[in-house]
Amino acid sequence: MIKNKNTNSNINGAKNVKNVKRIIHNIILVIFSILWLFPIYVMVIDGLKSASGVLITPILFPAKSSLGPFITVTTALERPILNSIIYTVPTAIISTYIGAMAAFYFYKKARMINTLLFTIIAIATFVPYEITLLPLTKFISSIGLLNTYPGIIIAMLIFYLPTGALLMSIFLAVLPKTTLESARIDGANDWTIFNKVVLPLAMPGFISTFIFILIESWNNFFVPLVLVTTPGMNSASLALMSYTGGYGTLYNESFASAFIASLIPLVIFVFLGRYFIRGFQAFGTGRKG
Repeated sequence: MIKNKNTNSNINGAKNVKNVKRIIHNIILVIFSILWLFPIYVMVIDGLKSASGVLITPILFPAKSSLGPFITVTTALERPILNSIIYTVPTAIISTYIGAMAAFYFYKKARMINTLLFTIIAIATFVPYEITLLPLTKFISSIGLLNTYPGIIIAMLIFYLPTGALLMSIFLAVLPKTTLESARIDGANDWTIFNKVVLPLAMPGFISTFIFILIESWNNFFVPLVLVTTPGMNSASLALMSYTGGYGTLYNESFASAFIASLIPLVIFVFLGRYFIRGFQAFGTGRKG
């Protein structure tokens, strides 16, 4: 009887500890959710205010609301948002796919020269944009692509191809080499193995890399700034700058425009976020795909 009581006591104690951990876990999730949603709340609540309402009311509290600022900035941001989509989506797709190909090459051929090349690629991801101002502008101008969609995409690829290769190499590192060797024994070449074996297994990592590069390129201010010379080619990040001037700031429209400009990457992350998290879980736990 005493033994049974001790056993039941241990089981109840373990359940209580588990419940406490679950509660703490949920509280932490709620706190982080609030912190993540807080900027969105501020942008929406202050974007609905009038220009004077933003100045006379606390930033966290609503005032007399109007959709006027959102309607105004939506009309003004239609073209810049379309431009950003044209710039960033091809950049993210190409950088991720070619980066995955490069990562696959380094994964299957671990040689000293390849290690050196990979180190150079890793270093390239940390090169500041500013030091490339003159050579980048001169290069894009010399090939006749200044102030064009292809020119901006090429310039962004220069920065984000190394990022794609570096991130995909992290995800490919957990793939089982026995699966690749089995495909090679069955007569598959490298191209077939990459497309039919590697990509399906590394798809969570592929999507994670795609989302990361998409958001980074969407928020990129430097490349459009130096390569765009006409307002019609402005990106969303450049268009946001027009709401802050030397003689004053339209705070309500600034908040509204910031929310509208961040809506596209926000929606993409919401719908593909589970794959983003799954990719990093696969890397962290060593699970395949």
